[in-house]
Formats: sequence, C-alpha cells, structure tokens
Amino acid sequence: MSQDAAQDRYAGRSLAGGRYQLRDLLGEGGMASVHLAYDSVLDRQVAIKTLHTDLGREQAFRERFRREAQAVAKLTHTNIVSVFDTGEDDLDGMTTPYIVMEYIEGKPLGSVLDADVAQLGAMPSDKALKITADVLAALEISHEMGLVHRDIKPGNVMMTKRNVVKVMDFGIARAMQSGVTSMTQTGMVVGTPQYLSPEQALGRGVDARSDLYSVGIMLFQLTTGRLPFEADSPLAIAYAHVQEEPVAPSSINRSLPPAVDAIIARALKKNPNERFPSAEAMRDECLRVAASLQPVAPSIVPGVQTASGAGVSSAVFPPIDHTGAPQSGSVQTPYQPPTTGG
Repeated sequence: MSQDAAQDRYAGRSLAGGRYQLRDLLGEGGMASVHLAYDSVLDRQVAIKTLHTDLGREQAFRERFRREAQAVAKLTHTNIVSVFDTGEDDLDGMTTPYIVMEYIEGKPLGSVLDADVAQLGAMPSDKALKITADVLAALEISHEMGLVHRDIKPGNVMMTKRNVVKVMDFGIARAMQSGVTSMTQTGMVVGTPQYLSPEQALGRGVDARSDLYSVGIMLFQLTTGRLPFEADSPLAIAYAHVQEEPVAPSSINRSLPPAVDAIIARALKKNPNERFPSAEAMRDECLRVAASLQPVAPSIVPGVQTASGAGVSSAVFPPIDHTGAPQSGSVQTPYQPPTTGG
C-alpha cells in the first residue's frame, strides 16, 4: 500500500463547500489519487485529482501546483483532458490541493495496448501511428504555450468510448520538479523512468523535444508490445536511456516497414538536436506514413533482447530515492540523476 492508500476512504466526502462530491477511486499513484466526482453546481460528472498529504503540507509546492493548473486550464484542444477548476480543501485535518478535470469515459492507452498485445502481439502500426499523431497534436498546443509535459506515457493517455485520444496530467511533473518540496531536492528528477529522455535522466534542462523522445518510446511500445529499455531498477533504465541504443522495432515486429523504424529512431536520438524539431513535424510524418501503409497484422519475433542498462555503475549514478512503485493512475518516481555526463 502506498503512503496514502487511505485516500480511497475519501469516497463520499466533498470539496469546495460541498460542490464536488467524491465517489469511486479511479486510480492512485505515487503523487496523487483520482476520484470520480459529481459537480453539484453544473450537474455533471468530473474527475478530481487530490495530491498526497506529503506534498500538500508545503505552501510553496501548493502555490506552484496552483499556477501550473491555471496554465493547463488554458489548453483547449480535442486531444487534451480539460481542467475546470483547482483549489485546496481540508481532508482529515490536512490541506489537500486538488484539480477538477474532465471525466473521460474510456480506457487508458495502456489497457488498449494490452488488449491488442493479447490478441495480436502488438498494436497494428496504422492504428499506433494515428494515436501517436493525436498525442502529438495535443503536445503541439502545449508546446506553443511553453508547457512541456515531462511524463508522456500510455498511462497518461486516455481513449474515449469513441476512440478519441485524450492526453492528461500536463504540468504536474513540472510542479514537482520546481525543487520547492522536500521530495524534490536540488538535482532530482521527476518522471517515469521507462519514458525519460536522456536529458531528463541526466537532470538537465528539458524542452519540447524531451516530450518527443517520450512519444518515441511510447510508439516503440505500441508497435512492438515491448519497451526499448527494460531493466530491474529505475537506475539501470536511466543508464540505458543515456548510453544504450535501442534495437530496431522491426527486429521485434517483422511487419513494420522501414518508415516506422525511421520515425522511432529519429525520436529516440540521444541528442535533442537530432530529433524532430517540433511536435507538428513528427505528427506530419506519422500521418504521412500511416496513410501509406496497408493494414497488416503484427508479426512478433519471440526472444529479441532489448537494452538492459546492465553496464550501470554506482560510480556514475548515485543511489535512487524511491517514492513508491508504479500503480494505476499517474506515477512520478524521483531519483538522483548522474553527476557526470554520458
């Protein structure tokens, strides 16, 4: 159980003077819990993310979190989960920051992928490219406003019942990384290790191209059913992002054409200058390649080894500060990045 597993007892409680009535727990992660809720003023269902109490204790973090929520609320796009409101309330005697969001009836992209993997071994490449293009459409809008997501992964992408892509959790990793909390001391990184860009893993500054790297990791996963870098610890995964080259996706899924390999290879360049220059450019290429493909079932090769980060050295990477294993919902795992470059 996480430190705030008791958050599920918030079901039946209310926020904002009774306006928002918390119902079922939808997901829980290392930073927050998400509940289905009822907005009694506007008579609609919403989703409410409540931050865990160790974050809510700190006024500086709460202020940063509020500003980020305000910035995300300005993002209006079909492929972005809308933010309606933000505030603080008292739950069990603790000041609890919350965000009120659009409630999406659907499934996380990870669940959609799991179903395709079970049936086909991976997601059909045309479907994967179109979903990726919609994620990039959302990022194009956020990047135009100077907001880097920092935690793109299947768990932060929803698919509605009508198969509309919805990207969520903009800005939360950025608020965590502000360095104002005891959890995020100077030089610590917040994100999900499997999807971190090399510059994130090294604790360096990030820009829009870091998100494109994470999109490339996700597209690799959709088209192969595997992650390009898998290891026993976040430390070893971080090492792989910085030092190891991924295998070609087509070495795992023989049905993938060279054009899909090329998109993923460019997105996963270690040097941000060698990646796509923008979400728009990567989206255009995804749509161009998708339009050229004939629908074909994945053909998965068993037993292909992906990079493991096995060469990791504690002399290069200081110890990791774990804050909880990934669970359902959004999870960020802070750890200390390497003190020397790759």
